Amino acid sequence: MSAQTFTDICVADPLALEITWKDGEVTALKLTWAEGKTRSVASEAGRAVQAALEAYVAGGQADWPKLPFAWGKATDFSRRVLEELAQVPAGQPVSYGWLAAKAGRPKAARAVGRVMASNPFPLIYPCHRVVGAKGALTGFGPGIDMKKYLLELEGTK
Repeated sequence: MSAQTFTDICVADPLALEITWKDGEVTALKLTWAEGKTRSVASEAGRAVQAALEAYVAGGQADWPKLPFAWGKATDFSRRVLEELAQVPAGQPVSYGWLAAKAGRPKAARAVGRVMASNPFPLIYPCHRVVGAKGALTGFGPGIDMKKYLLELEGTK
């Protein structure tokens, strides 16, 4: 039996979120700018993400659906960090150290940075809300310009 793999492409200008599915699980989300992207949503879950993305870009409350994430490669620590991160409200930036403490390892700020750098599910697990100790906009896979855009969209100053 072969694996069923496909991608939903959700687009709400100026953002696009590509959802990679394999055997009914989300294996990755890819957050990019929408330029040059065409919406292509084949799954019901993808349609729910599309609606949430549209609400988010419009400045409203994004009601992200519960998705069947493939956590197989994540360590217990990584998953704990991402689950704590998911509880951070929109518009509330937090530091790497704060997130490390919430995950039960207060001296693991650098390890949290590695988790953020390898976050397979950005936006739903909002790594853009994690900033340097003094509020500096530090690393973000899609780029600092997008991190700044997302934080401003959420009302962060």
